[in-house]
Amino acid sequence: MKKVFNLANKYMVLTIPLILFSLISSIYLTITSSGKIINLIFALFLSGLMVAVFLAGWFNMIKHAISEKYYDEPNKLIKEFVPGVGEYFLSTLGALAKILILSLLIIIGSYYVGMALIGDTGVSAEAFSKALETPQALKIFVTSLTTEQLSKLNSWYFFILSILATWYFVLMLYFPALFYKSKNPCLAFFYSLKDLINKKFFITLSIYILIFCTNFFISFISTLFMNNSVIHFVTTLMNFYFITVASVGVFYYYYENFINTQIGQNIDTEV
Repeated sequence: MKKVFNLANKYMVLTIPLILFSLISSIYLTITSSGKIINLIFALFLSGLMVAVFLAGWFNMIKHAISEKYYDEPNKLIKEFVPGVGEYFLSTLGALAKILILSLLIIIGSYYVGMALIGDTGVSAEAFSKALETPQALKIFVTSLTTEQLSKLNSWYFFILSILATWYFVLMLYFPALFYKSKNPCLAFFYSLKDLINKKFFITLSIYILIFCTNFFISFISTLFMNNSVIHFVTTLMNFYFITVASVGVFYYYYENFINTQIGQNIDTEV
């Protein structure tokens, strides 16, 4: 844990691409959020390409930060962003496409399972969407529901949360495997699953729970103080730092436990 924070603090330059990407993507989505359906689809497609570019370059920077190649000159780590895009863009794009397809299948499957186990809440998607617009609208919406509807909504909430938490856990080692073991998205997914369920399963799970709970706490604080500009700004900075630390931590954990100890032994490994 201490090593992870040392690396994240040493290579604070890692936060620069993250902040710039967040800013650019927010502006882009705001500009393209209205218009014809075909334009929205094209905008989402371009957004996917932007995400692939960012992840390819950023994860390559993290990979080199862990190797401590630039330990004496940490700001020079930024030089690894463009080569990372050139080397891992197609692999990252393929991985994102795979995640998207599997996520859609999981959503469809979860819907039918949820309907069978929980049932319909009797609340339209439009009414639920309008309720989330303001705290006042949400309060009015909640008071208008019956006890049975509230019970079903709570059940749906925890059901979806458990599905998402499980799916995120499955994906936890996917990108480290893509950057360390195979640039083939399908092979990397197989390797990540194999590493996930090995004898270090409970260690991996404990790390994931820590990351998941910390992220949930920061998101809760950010939402709670949304109207307080100072606290909201501080939690936003905390979130950027947390994402950086968590990403460095996962890559470092993967390297130390599944790469460094297997160099020269495991044919799956490429550094």
